[in-house]
Amino acid sequence: MRISVLQPKIIRGDLDFNLKVIQGLVNKSRGELLVLPEYALTGSLIFEPNANTKEWAEKSKEAKNRIKIPEGKRLLVNSLLEVDDKIYNACELLPEGGKQYKLFPDRPEVEAGINPGNGQTVFELNTKRFKVIICTDLRFIERIPTVGLDFILFIFHFSDYNLASTLEEVKKISVERSIPVLISSLVSDQNIGFSSYIDKNSVISLSSEEGILEIELGD
Repeated sequence: MRISVLQPKIIRGDLDFNLKVIQGLVNKSRGELLVLPEYALTGSLIFEPNANTKEWAEKSKEAKNRIKIPEGKRLLVNSLLEVDDKIYNACELLPEGGKQYKLFPDRPEVEAGINPGNGQTVFELNTKRFKVIICTDLRFIERIPTVGLDFILFIFHFSDYNLASTLEEVKKISVERSIPVLISSLVSDQNIGFSSYIDKNSVISLSSEEGILEIELGD
């Protein structure tokens, strides 16, 4: 199974520009599963202390409906999502598939009214089983079982201050659980890219430039 980790260079708040960048990466990708970073359409909520999260969710929904996904491919996209009048930070597998809500929103999200999820989804695609861990959920990895999974997708924002420590933490998880971890990040504001594939103590990363990390997982 081939996985394409998409690393867009976006402009916070400019959904039309970001959608064009994302569509370009989608069109170039060779994977069956395409993975986008946290808040890829809008930029990070942490830089918008007075954000109207309902409006963000509405605009994100419109943008997601405009993404053209090639036949036979699936796109994992993260955005704010409104469900039953509640706002979540969520990853969706498009065009059809499951959702994973962020289980432990960070402080700026909680203050903005974002709700925690209460369940863990096991995604299945082309005989591969995986879970999605969104940003601060990694701090609670002991509550997230991974037995029987083929890999983990970690949807995150790398910055200069957390790059080294987060890579070490993910390597430790990969070693202890004997499972590869794919990290999806973006380039925007203080977010520096470095999307990565980690298999125990081996790390392959993109630089801070826009690009695609193509990974093929065998049987």
